[in-house]
Amino acid sequence: MNAKPWSGLVSLLVLSVCAPAYAEIECDRLLCPESDGRSHVEQLARSQGNITQIETHELDDKQAATLFVRNIPVLTFVQNPSETTARPINYQSVNVAESSTGNLIVAYPTQASDPVARANNVAVKINQISRDNIDADTIRVRWNDQEKNYVIQVGEEKLVAIDGNTILPDNTRDLATDALQATNRLRRQVGNAPPLSEIEGRPEPEVTTVAVRSVANRLQGWASWYGPGFHGNRTANGERYNQDAMTAAHRYLPFGTEVRVTNQHNGRSVVVRINDRGPFIGGRIIDLSAGAAQAIGMISSGVAPVTVEVITPAN
Repeated sequence: MNAKPWSGLVSLLVLSVCAPAYAEIECDRLLCPESDGRSHVEQLARSQGNITQIETHELDDKQAATLFVRNIPVLTFVQNPSETTARPINYQSVNVAESSTGNLIVAYPTQASDPVARANNVAVKINQISRDNIDADTIRVRWNDQEKNYVIQVGEEKLVAIDGNTILPDNTRDLATDALQATNRLRRQVGNAPPLSEIEGRPEPEVTTVAVRSVANRLQGWASWYGPGFHGNRTANGERYNQDAMTAAHRYLPFGTEVRVTNQHNGRSVVVRINDRGPFIGGRIIDLSAGAAQAIGMISSGVAPVTVEVITPAN
């Protein structure tokens, strides 16, 4: 993950009702002269027992915010790549006020899709879970087949969805692994619950079986794969990239060409459709989707020696 140095620190407080157009946050830059270097809002947040913090930064030239629970990074929220007109984060303009309940509110004008606002919304729920002493064993993760993403939930209530724009801070480039690790960090930090080993309802990757097809061309070289950071972006042929689909990028094969890719380390094969261009690193001949890479067992290694066979439709 190509993250730039942290550019800000935000500590979440007990939130009161605020206008929908504002994210309620505490900013470390609002220092009190009589304090020991900590902001008044940070001291108030700690006194009220909050367990979350948010650090703002950039990730691959996009705005991002990482949510910490008891000083452990749990989730990173990344700006949606389609939001090219989003306003840059500028904490110098943060407004501070006290609510009628005495809680200090920092109101930051934002859009609901802003990574800080999204991180804040989740942090509010986590702080409430901690204050209510909810059993951390009720924090689970499941596959949402309707929206095609992984959902971390508390009991039956959705906490956050793991997708291309909400990932593990030290992301594995595999959303299923990200979702499981983020869930287990939450379980441990909120209530020291034992880790989970399975995702409820997780689908098995679809491995296409080749039947009665002839090989038109055969290539050998190294394969790589790409996923979360590109999920939802436009591919070179104009369609939306789906990291779970059986697709791949190749430098010159025509779009729509189907190829069988075999991992020479384990013999596992998958048929993919060419819908993008790349890779552009010497020695690599194909760039697989995350789903295809998982099907042939090369997620962990990142690259693998493969045989690529161009296949023609069955007669």
